[in-house]
Amino acid sequence: MGPEGDKASGKPRARRNPSPGTRPAETSGGDLERRVARVEFAEGALVRMRVPVSAPGAEPGRDVLTDIDILSVDVDLRLRTSRSSSECKSSRGQSGEPGTLIWLAGFRQLLRLSRVTFVRPAVSSRGRLLAKRLSVLVLDETSLAARENAIRWVPEQFAHVDGKECDAAERRTDVQLKGLPDIPASVAQFLRHESMLADSPALLAGVEALGRGVRAQGGLPEPTNVVLASHALLAVIFASVQDASRLGELSPKELRSRLERALATGDPDDEHLLPLLERADALFRHTVERVHRSYTDAGADPLRTDIPSLRDVVAAPPGYLDDYLDLVERIRGNPTVARDLLQTAELACFDYLLGGTAWKEPAFAHLITPEHKGLLLVALRCLGRVGGAEVAEALAHLKDLPTQGSAVPDRRGSSTTAPKQSPPENRPALQGDTNRPGAQQSQQAPLPGMEND
Repeated sequence: MGPEGDKASGKPRARRNPSPGTRPAETSGGDLERRVARVEFAEGALVRMRVPVSAPGAEPGRDVLTDIDILSVDVDLRLRTSRSSSECKSSRGQSGEPGTLIWLAGFRQLLRLSRVTFVRPAVSSRGRLLAKRLSVLVLDETSLAARENAIRWVPEQFAHVDGKECDAAERRTDVQLKGLPDIPASVAQFLRHESMLADSPALLAGVEALGRGVRAQGGLPEPTNVVLASHALLAVIFASVQDASRLGELSPKELRSRLERALATGDPDDEHLLPLLERADALFRHTVERVHRSYTDAGADPLRTDIPSLRDVVAAPPGYLDDYLDLVERIRGNPTVARDLLQTAELACFDYLLGGTAWKEPAFAHLITPEHKGLLLVALRCLGRVGGAEVAEALAHLKDLPTQGSAVPDRRGSSTTAPKQSPPENRPALQGDTNRPGAQQSQQAPLPGMEND
């Protein structure tokens, strides 16, 4: 079998030099990326695969620096976010191992990531020692298989984890965007690939820019309208989660001022530009008043006119700010649901709306509850205010999303008796639990690698 793999056998092709027309998901390296992304999502992170990293100021055609194999965004119960990446190498042996580890250490610093992970079928002792010195995590085939074994009931493909419907919609959007001149390429690139690396003011500005482009274009074809609106919705949610975490340190008034500064000047910590504009306004008014007084002293009739304020023109707060801050406070008030909202939006937008079926699986029932849907629809309303009704309209069918179960625990029973919970039908029962469905089968057929236990 050559480097491109055996097409007839259906085995993944090698990542390097695949045959023309081969998609990344069809290569051995792409399959490894999918496995890692699936584990990350199952463990609570929003994931993006094969994320291009742009190089600002580069020459045309050289504006992509590299790509992130798997970008993971985690949200904890205090709504603090952390970003991490995984670099997957499907080749065996020690070739290139030290260079990749050193590169990953610098990559973490460049993108300000919380952690980076080196994924390879096998990692040498030398590589593990170097990774430890560089604070780079290592994941080999044995460890990955163990983590996969713990999430066997999670679908293999869904949404951006190489879901077929999502992949087809994204590729069709690439084609359609070439014929939509009023949608800036930089805005589409930012929302689709770079938004999960951005801060809240940049996310809101990106959604605003998309809204202006959609209005100028006069409408978008399907599926581009759904794809771009879905990325915009996730951007609004991610921005609100970031700002909700700041409410532990800032008052709502201070947060509003921070956002107004950031949206006006591009820097939330810039406390000099707006006072400078106020002094410029005062100087301008003083100069105009002196000229006016000179004319009246010479006998001219007094003439009054309103003088526009430079500060008000530059720093006029956006009309959506009240609705956005309302979303932020709702997010802050329900962290148990809000921490999952990015994953809920991912499944609702990039699986349910695009015709997928993975969102129905019991493994995702905890993400598709009435509480999650309610908060998701509040975020959709906010998207309509930030990006415009034309953008939010593409996601109108989210209101029809069926829900499962509840994110709120049932406290109607006795405090001394815990409610019984059954695992999903396709989730294996725990060893020794004879009351759960499938327990007898689990005892009779031990898991691979446990025959001697």
